Amino acid sequence: MDDIKEWWNQASTRDQIALVVCGGILAVYLAYVVLLKPVTAMRDEQIRKNASQEQALERVRNYAAIWVNQGTKKKSASNKGSIVEVVDSSLRQNNLKLSGMQPSGSDDVRIRLEQVAFDNLLAWLYQIEVTQRIQVKDISVATGSSTGLVSANLRLHRD
Repeated sequence: MDDIKEWWNQASTRDQIALVVCGGILAVYLAYVVLLKPVTAMRDEQIRKNASQEQALERVRNYAAIWVNQGTKKKSASNKGSIVEVVDSSLRQNNLKLSGMQPSGSDDVRIRLEQVAFDNLLAWLYQIEVTQRIQVKDISVATGSSTGLVSANLRLHRD
């Protein structure tokens, strides 16, 4: 340290001023690189994320509005006929054989399907829940006698 002090004292005033100015510039640059640049990068990234989230939210709102409009149309169309008729016709459309049906009231029905294709069962469940607006209240699925076949007991309800 004494060597540095001695060198400093021997340097000319012009060299000392140049070193102080260069040191100040270096300190400001390091402060920018270490502190300010990462903060601005994080801010820019957050602005980008917020814009992306706003676009996603707008898409969700548009899809929700479309879904609500379609839901009211489907609900009025799907309420034609009793739940038994709707379930029976949709089972036939999906190549599912009904083993037993027990209506309970005008809006509930219990059904039994034996040895049906699992893929057909899933397609049918999608159809009755989404297009027919019938809710599956209870479901019990058991494996069938061969691969891909299942037996199912369901309780369905329509609002």
